[in-house]
Amino acid sequence: MRASWHIARHVLSGRRVRTTLLVIAVAMASALVAAVATGMRTVQGSIEHRISRSIGAVDARIVHRYGSPFDAEVVELVRTLPGVVEAAPRVEGALTLARTDDRRDEDGRRIRLTVQARGVETERDTVFEQYDLLEGRFPGNPAEILLDPLTSRRLEAGVGEVIRVERFGPAIDLEIVGIRDRPELGALQKPRVHVDRRVIEEASGRTGEASVVSIVLEDGLDVPTWVATHEANIETPLRLESAERARAGYDRQVRASRVGFRTGTIVAFLACAFIVAIGMTTAIGEQIRQLAMLRCIGASRSQLAGSQACVGLAIGGGGGLLGPPLGVGLSAILAWWYADFLPGGLVVPPEGLLLAFLGATAAGLLGAAWPAWRAASTTPLEALANRARPVRTTAILGCGVVGLVLIAFQLLLLAISDVDLRFNVYAFLGLPALHVGYFLLAVPIFVVVSRLFGRLLARLWRLPPSLVAGNLRGGAFRLGLTAGALMVGLSVLVSTWSNGLALVDDFGERVRFADAFVMKTGGLGETEQATIAALPAVAAASPVGYLPLRVAESQRLGTGDLAPPNVVCVGFEPAEFLEMNRLDWIEGTAEAAIPRLEEGDAVLVAKEFLVARDLGVGDTIALGAEGDETTYEIVGVVGAAGLDMATGLFGIRSVYMEHAVSCVFMDFDTVATRYGTREAFIMQLDLDLPADAEAADAAEERLGEVLRESIPGAIFASGRGIKALVEDIGARILSVTAAVAMAALLLACLGVGNVVAAGITARGFEFGVIRAVGGAPEVAPRLVLAEITATAIAAIVVGVGLGIHLAWMGVGLYRDLAGLQLALSIPVIPTIVGALFVLAAALVASLPASLALRRRSPRALLAGGRGG
Repeated sequence: MRASWHIARHVLSGRRVRTTLLVIAVAMASALVAAVATGMRTVQGSIEHRISRSIGAVDARIVHRYGSPFDAEVVELVRTLPGVVEAAPRVEGALTLARTDDRRDEDGRRIRLTVQARGVETERDTVFEQYDLLEGRFPGNPAEILLDPLTSRRLEAGVGEVIRVERFGPAIDLEIVGIRDRPELGALQKPRVHVDRRVIEEASGRTGEASVVSIVLEDGLDVPTWVATHEANIETPLRLESAERARAGYDRQVRASRVGFRTGTIVAFLACAFIVAIGMTTAIGEQIRQLAMLRCIGASRSQLAGSQACVGLAIGGGGGLLGPPLGVGLSAILAWWYADFLPGGLVVPPEGLLLAFLGATAAGLLGAAWPAWRAASTTPLEALANRARPVRTTAILGCGVVGLVLIAFQLLLLAISDVDLRFNVYAFLGLPALHVGYFLLAVPIFVVVSRLFGRLLARLWRLPPSLVAGNLRGGAFRLGLTAGALMVGLSVLVSTWSNGLALVDDFGERVRFADAFVMKTGGLGETEQATIAALPAVAAASPVGYLPLRVAESQRLGTGDLAPPNVVCVGFEPAEFLEMNRLDWIEGTAEAAIPRLEEGDAVLVAKEFLVARDLGVGDTIALGAEGDETTYEIVGVVGAAGLDMATGLFGIRSVYMEHAVSCVFMDFDTVATRYGTREAFIMQLDLDLPADAEAADAAEERLGEVLRESIPGAIFASGRGIKALVEDIGARILSVTAAVAMAALLLACLGVGNVVAAGITARGFEFGVIRAVGGAPEVAPRLVLAEITATAIAAIVVGVGLGIHLAWMGVGLYRDLAGLQLALSIPVIPTIVGALFVLAAALVASLPASLALRRRSPRALLAGGRGG
């Protein structure tokens, strides 16, 4: 081993410049892994953070089937169930809050406000905290309260002040300890506060009740499966169900982001391996020749292997230690720059850092082992003559065939029927096979590029065509594999942007709803509906009403006396409503349902009828007043999951969600004909607004004023705010993801650039010969730049192809694992920008070493010897 280390030390110290460049290249490659892993994990963490803050970090819940309060003691049973991290009762109620200093408003009235209050167990609430805070903290005891900005503004009270809960009996004083971050979205929004549940109990005089029991489960548990396993433990009329996040499908987006993290890290790992392996085989011909000379003077095969292992360990391990901090630092800079977009903050995954170090070290060992194996597997004389062998066409074709076979192998793995097995095989076998396939395919593609663009490159760099063609042909493997390493960064950019754009488009489609809402507690009559529809800027108006209808006893949701006799019937205009809103069709289609609904003898039903009573498309349901029931055909089973976020923020959840536990959707004309009412609870509006945002805001404000004057008691609220919020979230996710991809591309280019620079240094003798036989000083730099240009073009071709392939695979993975139906889209402009960046980065990275050739004399170049 001492002899092996002595040889390795001689190799490293004898080529200090090349060794330094290779260590830098390895560091950049391992930094790429760390940066991609940290960046994607940070984005994933922020996605989960936003979902949890918007909808709540609750996995399951217990509710009363018919919305009534229930005994909170059931929580003790829930806490004993396996997989439960925390369970706590919550109670909803109304509190009247007032200032303690008798301050008056501008009309001389005492400042007081009735608010919706959520009561929690403050000592257990940490795990359920779903709000971002503008200032302060969460309540820690029954004497504290958390306000939203609307309540704080109307009470003119802030953190540190004391407000009073007015009730029958002694008032309750509470200290304001925090203000939650909640956008103010118009008149429909109601003030909300967060207190200890004992405050609501004292104010209402009712104790031991809960409106809901919230449950947080262990990570990794499948929520629907857990609910199905344990729902029998909960007695009727209570029901154990998946929480809003799981039911609305937002947990699928979390799983989707985790898929992206795993695949992205693996891709970065492969990029690191390619860059390091190419770097370690720089000037491989000269390395084989040097090792053959050592064999001639008595070195054994094991000593050669040991020396190369030490070289690989020193370069790979050294770069592997330097790279991860650099990658994390780059991600930290991006996280700081996009701090407003990343509320979850920087998240550093330990597995990503470990993979970066191990990947660089392993690739360094393997890359160093290749020339040792070549030198040890042939006679010393054959190894010494290695540089005289021309590149064989059969070897280039063989490289392409092997690459295509590996790509076909990855496609063949798609035939696996089990989704989880297919993903795991793809991630750990198919993905490496795919990248290695494109990596090898880069060699014949480089040959094609060099033949197509050889003369053009010679003209561009003012070089003899024969000189350019000869160098490109002789460096087919060296430059082709370099293109294979360079292509990975571009493929990451193309695939990441493509899938990110598809996710943003899908996310925006899931929350499609009306432009504005008009709401009146007592209902909107036909005349008022017509008045609203005729208002300026209203392009379309769709009324939504509801009324109780008795349902046939055998079809009620519940058992015996506990089953409510009525179901909520939502009256709507089918075509207008479905055009404005996104419904999830569990059974049936909108195209088939709309004509049947308009005929007046069909309805849509909530999915609970399908689950509890097995009533689906084609079945019938009897609705009406007692003794006057009418039978309707079910033409669709629907859920309004896409409206969950919007309805929650606008405070009209009751229309879509709470009543959706037991509701049917019926054509409004049928409601009027059969049940004598056309009153609407709300009107949904599509507005014809100016394109300019400020002008649109002004138009909406004018419309609201006209509405309030025309229809006293009507409340107008804009839907553009929530749409803007959704679009903003999507744009931020895409922006941050693109920044991570560009950073990965930059690191990959820098890593390959140092490999190129090391190769130039190693070929100093070759360039010295060109100078010695009469070549001008600028010939060698131009020749290098011509080679790099051809390499970059080949990298662009292969990188775009791999990126599109990965994006297509990503669409399939999101469909299989996250249930998202995404459309493959090719991001043309980002792809062009990325391609130009690859070309520019490759040229810039090779420029210093190229110019250094011009400054060195032929004697200095020749004195460096072969291999630099």
